[in-house]
Amino acid sequence: MPHPVVYAILRPVMRLLYIRLDRRMQQLPQPTDAPRAHAAGSDPDRVLLFGSGPAIGYGVLSNDLALPGHLARQLSAITGRGVDIDVVADPEVTIEGSLDLLGRINLWRYDAVLLTIGVNNALLLTPVSVWRDAITALLAHVSEKVPSHTRVFVVAVPTIRKINSLTRFYGWVADHHATVLNRETRRIVQGFPHFTYVPFSPLSTPDEAGFRTSATYQQWAAIIVSPLSQQLTSEPRDESAEGDSDELSRQAALDATGILDTPPEERFDRITTLAAQLLGTEFATLLFVDRDRHWVKAGASLIDGESARAGSFGSATIAGPGVLVVPDARIDERFSQNAQVAGHPQVVFYAGYPIESDFGERIGVLGVYDTRTRSWDDADTELLRDLALMVQRELDA
Repeated sequence: MPHPVVYAILRPVMRLLYIRLDRRMQQLPQPTDAPRAHAAGSDPDRVLLFGSGPAIGYGVLSNDLALPGHLARQLSAITGRGVDIDVVADPEVTIEGSLDLLGRINLWRYDAVLLTIGVNNALLLTPVSVWRDAITALLAHVSEKVPSHTRVFVVAVPTIRKINSLTRFYGWVADHHATVLNRETRRIVQGFPHFTYVPFSPLSTPDEAGFRTSATYQQWAAIIVSPLSQQLTSEPRDESAEGDSDELSRQAALDATGILDTPPEERFDRITTLAAQLLGTEFATLLFVDRDRHWVKAGASLIDGESARAGSFGSATIAGPGVLVVPDARIDERFSQNAQVAGHPQVVFYAGYPIESDFGERIGVLGVYDTRTRSWDDADTELLRDLALMVQRELDA
């Protein structure tokens, strides 16, 4: 390790280099779509990709072509399940600021959390003592906030010259410091159960402008997906550990959309029409779950405008992370006394999928209803999920 005096001399120079490099990287294309990616399938795994460096997506205009999209597709191909990946990435975040950023996220909903922190700290030659204290605090926070079934993956700081174009000397300095930080990180991660340290050594090198392509992110995803898939398939998920966010956060997320009590919109009507047609049901509804009511935004429905929230299909749907299917509501004690079931026309069959906010609060439901029983399979669940994701993309627009 270089002498501390050498580090003290180099830090101001590295900071100037970091500022220059950051300005150059900000001129590159970056994803302009919503910060998430999906892979088709039922019973989706939910993954949070958090950090900087590889998570940013420099060089491509869509997260689907960046690391999130490739991770989602590769993971789904291995597990046979769907995948939902949320991205919380900041090109300037360092380990010192990561706890504040991560602390705003509800971690209860994720099956896996991927942390990609440290590229900026390697460039800035962050003192090891600062890194040690900050990453320990970050991992302790994650350990406290995630459910017991969630697996956490700490991705190593990659070889800096493999992801950023630097001169030979300064690249060597940053790479050497990345190695020092990784050694400390590996040791700290060993102290946290269900946490995994993921070595990350990209093979490709960016051109002089630091440009990357979708093929680059495909390669990077392949490095990460192996330990991720092994952990997610090694033991069954404990669905009972899934919990909704607290009601205040959920309501705040709904209010932030500004969707309540707005006029009908063709874009949402189109989705509910598709839901009824493709799934072969009599009714389809897009509704949002307000404080004490359901408010219908779109669709042919047995609910006109709004209805009471208590004991409803919608409230039951947002209580879980995935599809809710009720084959015969007449004999289901949760719904047999519901006005829609006991009244006329009588709801017999129901299937609904939650609509989520940017950070996973379940704010609404895309549901289909019928006055007769009908069959339902994984293909139907996958289709309803895809339609619900269409709604979420429209909310982001």
